[in-house]
Amino acid sequence: MILYHGTNEIIRFIDFDKSNLRTDFGKGFYMGSKLGEARKWADSKAGFYGVPTIMRYSVANNVLHDGCVNPIRFDQPNDDWLEFVKENRRKHTSSDSHKEPRHSYGAVSGPIADDKANIVVARYCNGEIDVPEALLLIRTIPSVFQLSLRRLH
Repeated sequence: MILYHGTNEIIRFIDFDKSNLRTDFGKGFYMGSKLGEARKWADSKAGFYGVPTIMRYSVANNVLHDGCVNPIRFDQPNDDWLEFVKENRRKHTSSDSHKEPRHSYGAVSGPIADDKANIVVARYCNGEIDVPEALLLIRTIPSVFQLSLRRLH
């Protein structure tokens, strides 16, 4: 499968240590199925510095089923997906026993939450809304699939 990564510089080698925290699927290297979404990410990142750059990757389809990378796939936004996104996006306290990494999967795939997801997840974590309401409020980008890869230790 062909996937895209939007950034502000050419990536010759994936460096998992540069990955961002508090993202949908945790710290990892993210790629998406739509070129247009990668363009948006590249433009956004280049707004700070650098040049909008889109990297194109050919990823073996079996990575989503390979037991060696311990994959998990979410086909749609549902209770399990929401809990997973919540756990990865929420800020942990120093007394929290859940440090990075927040899960044991080497490959996570599924829908992309929009920019307002942090607000919805925060309201959900604070008990202001329940799962059904959170799933109604949280938006995913239609027809876009994302894959996050991370190094397993």
